[in-house]
Amino acid sequence: MHPRGLLVSTVAACLLSVVLVPDVLSTTRPPRVLADAKPRHAWEVRPAWILYTGDGSGRLGGFDGTGLVHPGHLKWESWTKSRAKGTGAVWLDDLGKVTSHKVTVIAFRPVQGRFTRLTLRYRYHGKRVVDRRGVARTGSYWSYYIISIH
Repeated sequence: MHPRGLLVSTVAACLLSVVLVPDVLSTTRPPRVLADAKPRHAWEVRPAWILYTGDGSGRLGGFDGTGLVHPGHLKWESWTKSRAKGTGAVWLDDLGKVTSHKVTVIAFRPVQGRFTRLTLRYRYHGKRVVDRRGVARTGSYWSYYIISIH
């Protein structure tokens, strides 16, 4: 091959790798979950806590927390491209009285690098609760909406 052709081929290969590498890296990153409805820093991998109610009356965290303001830390058992599972505490404001309950959290249905579904399983007043949530965008804010609560 002519030296000039070799140079052009080398430069082209370098440019192609610069263009393709970010796309490859972006598809290998794990999906994120909506942790808070703020426009910035809202989507995280393995967040310590998740604000999942629009009125602030429910937050997921851990028993190392003290309540809705300081909810503690979720413990993530697994985090894959299709599903994440964690345990901790669901902090609930029930008419001004904040209580905590053991919770299992499942995040799933990734779309464009974001988990779009959340299922919470816990006991409240002695009854088993399965709370299913989805995510929606309104303007620059993301929030959870109720799919079903049983």
